[in-house]
Amino acid sequence: MELINHSLPDLTRGQIIEIINLTSSTCPDNVYKSSEEKKVAEFCARHSEKICHCLHQDKELIGFAESFPITIKIVNKEVEVMGIGDVCVYPEFRGKGLGASIVKSAFARIDANQYPFCIFQTGVPRFYEKLGCKVIENKIINSNNQEDPDANPFWEKYAMIYPATFLWSSGTIDLLRAGF
Repeated sequence: MELINHSLPDLTRGQIIEIINLTSSTCPDNVYKSSEEKKVAEFCARHSEKICHCLHQDKELIGFAESFPITIKIVNKEVEVMGIGDVCVYPEFRGKGLGASIVKSAFARIDANQYPFCIFQTGVPRFYEKLGCKVIENKIINSNNQEDPDANPFWEKYAMIYPATFLWSSGTIDLLRAGF
């Protein structure tokens, strides 16, 4: 197994297509409904400063996550933090700690003080709690949503942060953007 962290410009078109195929097959809600060219363009446009955490076995991509900078507002103060998304491993490789390895690779950016913390959404909080995360109960909004600025932009049940030891505020979190 080999875990490689790529910045977006370092990825070839073929590697991007491999990532799109993996995320589309493991996250049915993440299926791009467009041409291959448009899929590649959408992938590149979404979080253009992302780091792609790619796990390979025998040069075949078997797992992936992306981490990226985002600016959020907490208690009327904007702060740049890290987001994480599209964490996935092909089903036949699950249950072996590979997803945890990929996420730890992303969280290493927090541990190296690149960002103060990571915020994300999930439907599987126990997985992330084992990695040092905690569920947060804050109201989460997107003030830039013209239709409903008070609506929660996250669609999963749980919002979490890493590390769990981060001194956390109880106020509203404004993602200033759509969920990820």
